[in-house]
Amino acid sequence: MPTTILIAARDILANDALSRALNQHRKQFKVVGCAPTGKDLLKQVAEHQPDVTLISANLEGKPREGFRTLRDLRLTRPSTQAIMLLDCSEPEQVIESFSHGARGVFCTSGSLPGLCKCIRSVHAGQVWADNDQLRWIVQALEERGLVQIVSAKGTPLLTEREEQIVRMVAEGLPNTAIGAALGLSPHTVKNHFYRIYNKLGVSNRAELLLYAVGNRDAERRAEAPPKQSAA
Repeated sequence: MPTTILIAARDILANDALSRALNQHRKQFKVVGCAPTGKDLLKQVAEHQPDVTLISANLEGKPREGFRTLRDLRLTRPSTQAIMLLDCSEPEQVIESFSHGARGVFCTSGSLPGLCKCIRSVHAGQVWADNDQLRWIVQALEERGLVQIVSAKGTPLLTEREEQIVRMVAEGLPNTAIGAALGLSPHTVKNHFYRIYNKLGVSNRAELLLYAVGNRDAERRAEAPPKQSAA
């Protein structure tokens, strides 16, 4: 069964071009709709329930409209896997994409085979980011600090030891270095990772880092004072 895709590119021409390109691979993909606006995207997602949604950062000709739409999509349809389409790969936009719930980022200057691989990977439950983008995420965690990973009710999801391991992953340490620093055998370190992944619903180090980024930013938004309306 082909992967169903909803497209929300930067304008009508881009929507049409992407749709025609992906429809050349009918055995793999089926474009179920093209949304010209963020509001229309949310409506079509509810109607078609696509497997993957492609969202341009510059939706509706507005530089940040795609991020706002991605945030709303995550809140209303968290099961939909989203890929953010960026005009260029910059640290701030990459980090913000994942913070708002994207499962992959792809530059519009990239090739069609690359986009197809990105879609297949995200649909399979993987995170799509290249080495530079993952490095930016690690740097962001180092600069801003990892918050304690908690549930919606504020209950810690990880033990103190597991939190230690997550911090070491953010520092880029391999399993052997983590084991040496904590006095743990390789087998014990692997068991800790197995439990961490199960608790957080992730499957690898990249997804663990992205989970930490999203959790940190969600906590910051919750702690931020409400904006006061103008008098």
